[in-house]
Amino acid sequence: MAEVINMPRLSDTMEEGTVAKWLKSVGDKVAEGDILAEIETDKATMEFESFHEGTLLHIGIEEGDGAPVDTLLAIIGEEGEDISGLLEGNGDSKSEESSSEEKEDQSMDTSSTDEEVEDDSTDS
Repeated sequence: MAEVINMPRLSDTMEEGTVAKWLKSVGDKVAEGDILAEIETDKATMEFESFHEGTLLHIGIEEGDGAPVDTLLAIIGEEGEDISGLLEGNGDSKSEESSSEEKEDQSMDTSSTDEEVEDDSTDS
């Protein structure tokens, strides 16, 4: 299954990054630990390495272009794999799943806090 790679947050203050240089091209084999690109942040230019193995199927941000954190940077998968669903935003990716889980966790935390406040007010 193809893996969506989003623009990483390379520092606490990073809101967007610019791809200074791609070190891999579409169609290149990628091993875990390979440097995919050099990304400029507000403070430095850093190497960005792959955490996945496969073939680089898509580049979402061209050299010299900038984009906000979590924007589609690249897709890595099996050679010839259909990624059209991922490009249209209909596909599943681990980062999308974790984002929705975090939102659910936050809403659960908020509701339990509200209940505690209500319980305290009924005791008086």
